[in-house]
Amino acid sequence: MEVSLTPAARTHALTTLDQDRFDLLVVGGGITGAGIARDAALRGLRVALVEATDFAAGTSSRSSKLIHGGVRYLAQGDVALVREAASERATLRRIAPHLATSLTMVMPTHGRGTHLKLGAGLWAFEKLAGIPADERHAMWNREEALASEPTLAGEQLYGAAAFTEYLTDDARLVLENVKGAVAAGAVCVNHAEVTRIVPGAVQIRDTLGTSTHEARARLVVNAAGPWVAAVFGRAGVTSGRALQLTKGIHLVVAHARLPLRHAVVMQARDKRSVFAVPRDGVTYLGTTDTLYGEPVLTPEITAADAAYLLDAANRTFAGAPLGEDDILGAWAGLRPLLAEPGKAPSEISRRDEIMVDEPTGLVSIAGGKLTTYRRMAERVVDLVGERLGTPAGPCRTGEIALPAARVPPPPPPDLQTRRPHHGGGAPPRLIRLYGADAPAIAARATGVEAADGLSALRRAEVEHALDHEMALTLEDVLERRTRLLLFDPEQGLGGLEPMAQVAAHRLGWSPERTADEVRHCRRLAASLRSFA
Repeated sequence: MEVSLTPAARTHALTTLDQDRFDLLVVGGGITGAGIARDAALRGLRVALVEATDFAAGTSSRSSKLIHGGVRYLAQGDVALVREAASERATLRRIAPHLATSLTMVMPTHGRGTHLKLGAGLWAFEKLAGIPADERHAMWNREEALASEPTLAGEQLYGAAAFTEYLTDDARLVLENVKGAVAAGAVCVNHAEVTRIVPGAVQIRDTLGTSTHEARARLVVNAAGPWVAAVFGRAGVTSGRALQLTKGIHLVVAHARLPLRHAVVMQARDKRSVFAVPRDGVTYLGTTDTLYGEPVLTPEITAADAAYLLDAANRTFAGAPLGEDDILGAWAGLRPLLAEPGKAPSEISRRDEIMVDEPTGLVSIAGGKLTTYRRMAERVVDLVGERLGTPAGPCRTGEIALPAARVPPPPPPDLQTRRPHHGGGAPPRLIRLYGADAPAIAARATGVEAADGLSALRRAEVEHALDHEMALTLEDVLERRTRLLLFDPEQGLGGLEPMAQVAAHRLGWSPERTADEVRHCRRLAASLRSFA
């Protein structure tokens, strides 16, 4: 079903919040909240989803963009999580092939014992997880590894393992779940902050306007990620599991500067595994895992953060060392993990937990992983049905495709970096971001001349985001709809003013508001290139 999230649809949704009575209101429009809203709506519940900023504006647009099969959980002995992650990866490939592109991951080895142990571990993982034959690993000797990935430093290289992971786009996956929720009858609103929760009612403020609203809901789910504790306060919850936020950063360099054919696992000096991934003409490095205090939308990136990843890359790859001057951009996100005092950040469990505050009736969820978001949502909606006294029936989210999933996946990213697109439909990048909507976006650009430094195709993307994807700020467009802020070598700044004019025309911005939007995006982009 085609879904169009127009500005008018948002206005109508705000009105509906006042007028309807909902079975469930979800606070938080990240991947967990969006998954819960879609699941509950597909099971026949009357659902509202309210997000304080933009869909995926927090953790769910700042991940590593990888859908892990679960191989790393095997070393922790968590067999159940291995199986769940592998199963969910296959499910996402089925319901949204454009958001689950197979990606060869290369893990170098530096000794015979390590090489053999890694091969045995991957074999065990594939048996446990039921990995299909065409995605099973290969073990390369030194010559094969260097022939397949010439960027590797060869001095101490013994060989490498090559196995399959999936590349996704986290913010686009969230938006697809929001669209799927709307298609199933949910009311979804961004830039609308929940200010107070009392039994049976939720007070909401439109952060882009002056209106306030009150939604009546039988039950509220708190899926606010790093802001779970803030929602506790607005609901009057006085106790609950403490969260421990950890920060993960990623650095972006030009693909020409680090011309990988595949994603590569690197080992940092503290023995943590980090990685480098080629995508859309750049290569990104990630990720750190350090403790963080209070939640913020844009966590700062320090020079030490950057040095940690650059050092890992320079120890893994041949050629001139990467330096801070090579960094085109970066991003940082916060993981909302359940506190485990005494454990190092990378040792804290990534498992999710559902919490119920009986005095207020608030249901909250924290922890978890992008890969397993659908199962997390399923567990929450099962509980919602029980607490409402009307079991909502079986989960259907693994059977029904996401709205833009009506096309086959694009070529693997490692091929995209070496083989330019030569027309004949939508470019692979467009397909990977927009799925079945990509041809319409490409068609919108047909016959349109570039103007004011804005290409016809980029203008078409901006118009699509504004007309059909509830993008309401220039940052919404630049960072979470087109992903230009993260993956364009110029961070999308080359056509920023004309993009703002397109948005101003469609959204009715004043000249002052338009100038403010441009200034904000320029400041944001600059903050992602400079480190304290």
